[in-house]
Amino acid sequence: MSHFKERKEKICLNCGAEVQGRYCGVCGQENIEPQESAWHLVTHFFNDITHFDGKFFSTVKYLLLKPGFLTAEYVRGRRARYLHPIRMYVFTSAFFFLIYFSFISGRGTVTESGKGLQETLTNQQNELQTLQGMLTATDDTSVKTAIQKSMVKYEHRIRLLTDSLKKESVQNEENIRQAADAADSVITIVPFAPSVRSKIDAARKISKSDSTSKGKVVINDKEFFDFTFYKDEATYKAVQDELPAERKDGRIERAAKLKLLHWHNEEKKESGKFFNTIMEKFKHFFPTMLFISLPLFAFFLKLLYVRRKSFYYAGHGIFSIHAYCAVFILLLLYYMLDGIQMQLHWWFFSLMKTIVVLYMIYYVYKAMRNFYGQGRLKTLLKYLLLSWMTFIVMTFLIVIFFIISAYKV
Repeated sequence: MSHFKERKEKICLNCGAEVQGRYCGVCGQENIEPQESAWHLVTHFFNDITHFDGKFFSTVKYLLLKPGFLTAEYVRGRRARYLHPIRMYVFTSAFFFLIYFSFISGRGTVTESGKGLQETLTNQQNELQTLQGMLTATDDTSVKTAIQKSMVKYEHRIRLLTDSLKKESVQNEENIRQAADAADSVITIVPFAPSVRSKIDAARKISKSDSTSKGKVVINDKEFFDFTFYKDEATYKAVQDELPAERKDGRIERAAKLKLLHWHNEEKKESGKFFNTIMEKFKHFFPTMLFISLPLFAFFLKLLYVRRKSFYYAGHGIFSIHAYCAVFILLLLYYMLDGIQMQLHWWFFSLMKTIVVLYMIYYVYKAMRNFYGQGRLKTLLKYLLLSWMTFIVMTFLIVIFFIISAYKV
């Protein structure tokens, strides 16, 4: 009951029904004065927080110390004195991941700084050198021609960037990039350099005269997707853009090869940093992964207890929610002990961490035995089956989300 002033009028302000006592018997609204002072608002806020905390901590006590008890109480309809399972899951999971990402995992920051004008010029020059090396590494006339056309475009962009540096233009970096990109759209009207033009013409003559090569060139030949040939994404795209239509990679294949080149180059630069970047992105999929696994966990319980007609899927779902909440809290306890041990280096905390891990393993078994009420051996067998099925699903989800994380790097 709140401490706010009760109205003298016995008509509910919410539904208009006659009120007997402090609360409306129809809608349940408290019959108090609608005008509240600032102090009343503050008091109301702290009353709600205290009420929530009181329910939360009493629920946590039963959750951790009496596995399976809360689920049994919920199924029997005894719910008013405990925090609702959905609210419990939302609160504990949100709190767990807040602590986890803030203090435990060491939130990784992957930033991509903007390239300066000089750095852009250097990259263009390096990519031109790469194209020159590719030109000597292949005998395919179509690829040679595409490389030579790309080299002309790179030479043109390099001239634009060099001129901008010499003039110390006041244009910002974004405008310079736009100017360089715009050059690509008009490059077809820029005449090829004499030396490059002669190479292209010679390559075309060879291509026309070599009748044996017609119909025998394999599109997307693996010879030309080798990390020793296509050394980076920029040169791959440059050559692909100039290849004849029948020799270009399809959209899906192009995207896959670009991603493989990106991974290869990132791994070559800093293997440890690249892997850590993937892991940081993967960690942020934990909430989604666990959210997906929860209904599957309940489904496995439904399969294991399919002959127990008194247990519906919703009951298995509530059991799963309580189990997940308990694991979140125990994991927080484990990480807290681990943090203390890292500071103090006391063997006692290693022992405590071991106890917490063993209790997490024991917890689900004990909760199953208490809630479903079967014997020790039968419960143990079903617990092992449940663990095996959960392991398979979690492994599958980890692989899927790890691939997604790597793709987003």
